[in-house]
Amino acid sequence: MKKKITVFLAVLCAFMSLSISVYADNPVIKDRFSADPAALVHDGKVYLYTGHDEARPSGNTFVMREWNIHSSEDLVNWKLEGHLPRTAFKWAQRDSAWASQVVERDGQFYWYVTVFNGDPADPGYSIGVAQSEHPVKGFRDALGGPLIAPSMTANPEYMGTVPWDDIDPTVFVDKDDQAYLYWGNTHLYYVKLKDNMIELDSEIRRVEIANMPVGFTEAPWLHERDGLYYLTYALNYPEELGYAMSDNPAGPWTYKGKLMDKLPGSSTSHPAIIQFEEQWYFIYHSAALPTGGEFRRATSIEKMVYNPNGTIQKIVPTASGISDDSYLLQTYSNTDHYVRHMGMGLQIAAIKKDDSNFKWHVVPGLADYDEAYISFQSDTRPGFYMKRKDEQLVMAKHDGTDSFKEAATFRVIPGLADKTASSYQAYGDELYLYHDANNQLTLATMTVAQDNERATFRLKGEESDTDKAEVSKEADVLSKVVNANYVLVGLIVLGLVITVIVYVRRKRK
Repeated sequence: MKKKITVFLAVLCAFMSLSISVYADNPVIKDRFSADPAALVHDGKVYLYTGHDEARPSGNTFVMREWNIHSSEDLVNWKLEGHLPRTAFKWAQRDSAWASQVVERDGQFYWYVTVFNGDPADPGYSIGVAQSEHPVKGFRDALGGPLIAPSMTANPEYMGTVPWDDIDPTVFVDKDDQAYLYWGNTHLYYVKLKDNMIELDSEIRRVEIANMPVGFTEAPWLHERDGLYYLTYALNYPEELGYAMSDNPAGPWTYKGKLMDKLPGSSTSHPAIIQFEEQWYFIYHSAALPTGGEFRRATSIEKMVYNPNGTIQKIVPTASGISDDSYLLQTYSNTDHYVRHMGMGLQIAAIKKDDSNFKWHVVPGLADYDEAYISFQSDTRPGFYMKRKDEQLVMAKHDGTDSFKEAATFRVIPGLADKTASSYQAYGDELYLYHDANNQLTLATMTVAQDNERATFRLKGEESDTDKAEVSKEADVLSKVVNANYVLVGLIVLGLVITVIVYVRRKRK
């Protein structure tokens, strides 16, 4: 009997894990802070190589002691495969495991990293390289010293005697097997690599990008599509992401526009681009995780779309990412109006063209998974949630506290004005989401004098790109939110039935 119950509990735990993993939205890595992403597609898997931010919430500098390796077969479910400590490069110093990239050539994997050079005669940040026959394990320092040392480049004057312009390597192997290394901060450099990938095969050249409205900052990423070459990088500060194009991996490069605006909470930005199963993806870091910020970043992924002329459409960071849907919260009393977040406030308004402030990423209740509780996260401002502040509603960044989780959790009940719609109660309270005559979203106690229609809403799916028909997904999203709970309850009932059957059989014996 005891053995059977133990087996049942093990199965139950496994199913609980599966049900929770349904919510594979942005950031894609949630159990730790990750930054400066790079990715490699190899043998049907995507390998994600990131720095590991370990600064405290109150920290004021980067603490990066290692690089992490995650893998996925679908870009949704990620597994931590391993890590490479900064100490693998014995000549380097400090917690300086900054941006890196791994490339494969002829069955060998080369990991180009940014570290602080420990040579007192040549101080500053530098680029090293490790080598392995496997994308995860076995990486060893290939040189015993830097591939690119601080003294090999002309440093920007304001950086002084300990420069950081030799950072953020990106390596690309062209169709003719020539490899290129780009890197830099303030100054952008490139050099050709020999076939062994650990020796330089040309002089180092400084790169200028034509038609740039502002200066290059850092974080280059080089890729090719249909014979066109793309150099993506950070510009300005706080950083935005832009790109340039060329018909040759060595340039000349022409600026083509911005790809992503600056991100709330993070002054840095860092791109990676891959093609996986015929779709192009854009990978970046943000400050979207609870307690995330300047020195505690998190990796996210969006789909990337090319225009017919080869240029790239601008990318909007989302909480829903590549796997989940976003929704509109429609008022019942006026079907042309929806809940909109403007800065820290919320209001009811009609949708304007290309206005993304109406999009919501609906997740299980932050404070309670046990019933039909949900939380509303801004889809286009990841990490910011609708939460109560006394009897008002505001938008605020998730700070990781229990009090925040409770304030950002709402119970779903049948609509007060229409049972096929929904109303939302504040967690642990009788207050309802309610929009007043001034089109402000607030909380109210529902009395006879209150209008039930103003406390009733519908969740609606976004307009289809094909038919522009807005289709209600109320039942779909609610079933998704409580799906884990229904599975859990069903398993518990099943377990009780099994327990009773076993008990009865034992008694009969």
